[in-house]
Amino acid sequence: MGRIKNAMKIIEESVGKINVAYEMSVENIDQIYEASNDPFGMISNGFRFGYMQGMKAAKAEMRKGGVA
Repeated sequence: MGRIKNAMKIIEESVGKINVAYEMSVENIDQIYEASNDPFGMISNGFRFGYMQGMKAAKAEMRKGGVA
């Protein structure tokens, strides 16, 4: 049960801290929903999307000379 609380805490702490260029839009959510066969697929697809958005953000930060 501890992992659920930790996950939700991380999610709650992220509100307002994600650059809008890397946030998930309603359109993205609709696309993920439509492409997923079941709730587990939807979660997996959402995670993969978020991971790739994070990679894109990290690469942009590195191009600017920051630490990702």
